[in-house]
Amino acid sequence: MRNRSVSKKENLFAASRFVLPEHRELYLRLKEEQRRYVPPVLDEEQRAELSERLWRALQEKREAILTYYDGVAARRQKGLILHVDQAARRFKLKTESDTLWIAFAAVLDVQPA
Repeated sequence: MRNRSVSKKENLFAASRFVLPEHRELYLRLKEEQRRYVPPVLDEEQRAELSERLWRALQEKREAILTYYDGVAARRQKGLILHVDQAARRFKLKTESDTLWIAFAAVLDVQPA
């Protein structure tokens, strides 16, 4: 006899003999979408405030702590803003280990470090 741990999802579908593979896939996809992070919608005043904080950090060459949405979840990075590309509406952030391009629309919060 095998000693295998069974997850809740597998147990749910193993208990029913009438679950089609397509239904199982649909169920799992729906559960994944429910867990997906939905970023908050910021109004114009909030966007202007974030833009001001970004600009101040760039001008004063100070590190900032940014919270941004990367398409999957909210991420926090501490770094120095090196360059602003106004045409592409993004900026370059230099962290301890990497350099990132972050879109202005993805920024959720900016705090001084």
